[in-house]
Amino acid sequence: MLPWLSVLTLTLLLSCWFPRPALGDSLEAHPVKPEAAALYNLGAMQVARGNWQGARCSYGAAARIQPDLILAQSSQALAAMELGELAVAEETFRQLVRRHPLFADARAALTALLWHRGRQGEAESHWAASVGLDERYADAQWLLTTRQWPPGPVQDLRQFLAFGTS
Repeated sequence: MLPWLSVLTLTLLLSCWFPRPALGDSLEAHPVKPEAAALYNLGAMQVARGNWQGARCSYGAAARIQPDLILAQSSQALAAMELGELAVAEETFRQLVRRHPLFADARAALTALLWHRGRQGEAESHWAASVGLDERYADAQWLLTTRQWPPGPVQDLRQFLAFGTS
């Protein structure tokens, strides 16, 4: 690291990049701890490089530092899903939906995962709730570029949506 760039400076710079969650109901109402924001942003940088294992670890560390940072938990589960760890991802998404029923991100991700596993009816139920909370989850480009979902879950959701319109 550059000697003049302190950890505090780096943390503050990274926290400026922390994305505002698209939740619509202020589920992330608590202030984000700088350490959690820095780790979340490190995860986002690893996503940009295609390092899903590193992203999963960084998002997990952010969630451990700040357990109420549910976007970090959802991002960690999405990275696990991309890595093929479907049981871990499903358990996390289900816990998030149970604790935060208005959290569209977890519902949309669970929709993609359930579709991938061939559980169409349950996927449709979660999708109805998800799109009712936030219509942007139907936009694959938004998922990839703004929300930074992995390509696998985005593809699963695209297939689900294509099936529903056919």
